[in-house]
Amino acid sequence: MGDVLREVLQENNMTGRLDELKAAAAWPAIVGDHIASRTLRPYVKNGAMTIRVSDAGLRHELNMNRTSLIREFNRIVGREVITSLRFTN
Repeated sequence: MGDVLREVLQENNMTGRLDELKAAAAWPAIVGDHIASRTLRPYVKNGAMTIRVSDAGLRHELNMNRTSLIREFNRIVGREVITSLRFTN
């Protein structure tokens, strides 16, 4: 059954979108509950992840760690899914 489901997902080009959702769901595990509670859940489209952060200091800190965050998202998913991070207010 699992093989059939994987095949259907691949045939319909849905594996990329599922990997993006998996990366977004990993946000609290990557940054911790405290930071995750101060942000809105990430949105991912075509490899670009957008995260709303109302605190300017936190937004700056996250921007400074953008490269390592992207690396961690992709490590958790198991392939390069996230290509850019954007922090908005």
